[in-house]
Parts: sequence; structure tokens; C-alpha cells
Amino acid sequence: MFEQNGPLEPLKIATSPMDRTSAPSPAMVRFWGFWPTLGFSAIVGVVNGIAGLLAVLAVVDFNLISNPNFNWTEYVFNSIGTQFNAVIVTSVIVSDAVSLAVIGGLVLARHGASIKEYLALNPIPVKTVVKLVFLTLGLVAVSIFIDSFRNLPNNPQPGPIYEGVWPVFAWFAVVLVAPLFEEVMFRGFMFQGFLRTRLGPALAIILPAIWWGLLHAQYGVFDRGVIIVLGIVLATVRLKTGSLYAPLAMHATWNLISMIRLSFLT
Repeated sequence: MFEQNGPLEPLKIATSPMDRTSAPSPAMVRFWGFWPTLGFSAIVGVVNGIAGLLAVLAVVDFNLISNPNFNWTEYVFNSIGTQFNAVIVTSVIVSDAVSLAVIGGLVLARHGASIKEYLALNPIPVKTVVKLVFLTLGLVAVSIFIDSFRNLPNNPQPGPIYEGVWPVFAWFAVVLVAPLFEEVMFRGFMFQGFLRTRLGPALAIILPAIWWGLLHAQYGVFDRGVIIVLGIVLATVRLKTGSLYAPLAMHATWNLISMIRLSFLT
């Protein structure tokens, strides 16, 4: 149903005025099909969860050794969504780094594939990056404007944003590590596997975006909807530019703005 029969040919995608850089021809690259991509993506998700859990246990054990009276349940669960502590930051960095290594191995396991071509790590002009940053700023503004009309309950004032961790590590995890893993996963590995099916770009754009949004279970329905819409935009930009660096730049910019708002404006 989903697999495309016959030899793989380069997709004829019109080059956007945003980016006139031509990507290397993928004619000789063999991509995983729909079902392998779907299964491997689920495996990467499981690996990500296990690696994150092991990182949490390591941090908790370290704190218990240092302080036998350490209340690990309060430290871990009370801070989710409101604080950045050693548990959360370490979990993000470790789990995403391990997952990136797994994705790299899956790409190399496909005969004839290279990481650069498979993930479309093609350079883009600086002027394109600037345009993408301004596009992201516009999307953030729209999101904030829509969010201002929502009647949200008054939440109690949260505790300190950073607890037991240097802020630089939290910024590193949120602005660099998380966008890198998520873009490689959703607009890189999954995108390529779904793109060369009978449903083509539509499947490659929509399915990873929905998957990405549903994985952010810590957020409410509205925020998950925003993430899904953002995922569709990022995948469309990836398709038009032919480079993973384009959605990565937008994702990092979005998270950077979120961190600035969280750290200085709340």
C-alpha cells in the first residue's frame, strides 16, 4: 500500500526562492521504506525513553549518596514543566545523544546511504537563515496573540526556574540538543522514509508532525496543537529548501525565544 515500486528516482521538487542551493542527487541513495521507517522510529522512541530513565536514575543515585535524606520524588515530579534541574537537563542531553547515535547507525545500515545525503545536511545561504528566523518570529507572535485570548486559570507562582543546575546547561539542552535530535528524527529520518511512498510529501509532512505533537504529553491540548502546526511548517520548509538545516534553524530559534520568555519575562 505504502511502498513505491521500482528504482528510486530523485523527487522533482520546485526550488523555493528562499533557497537556490541545489542538493546532491539522491538517485544512488537507498532509503528505508515506510514500514521499516515506522518500526525503527518506534524503536528510537523506546531507546530515547530508556536512556532518559537511566540518566534520571543516575542523577537520583548521585544525590542519594551525597544526601541520604534527599526527597527524590519531589525533586523529579514537582519540577516537570516548571523547572530545569539536574534530572531534567541530564535526561534530555543523554537520551537525545544516544538516540542520535542510534539514528546514525540505522542510516549507515542502509546500503548505499550516507548520513549527509540521507538527512539532507545541505548548506543553505545566510540570507535564507535570516528569512527563516524572521518567519519563526512571526509564528511566535501569532502563537502568543492567539494564546492571549485563552482563559487560563491562575496558577500558583512557580519556584526557581533553575534548581541545582547551571543555566547554561539548560539552555544547551533546550536550544541545541533537543532541536537537533527532534529535527534529525522527525524532519530527517522519518521524513525521508515516508517521502518516497505513494502518499509522498503529504505523508512525510503530516505524520511526523502529529507524532511529534502527541509526544509532548506534558503540554495541554492547545500547546500540542501548536506543536503539530509548527511541525507541518518545519516539514514544508524542509521540503522546499532540500536541507535539514532550515527547520533546525527555525526550531532552535523557537526554543531560544521560549527560553528567553521563561527566564526573563515571567
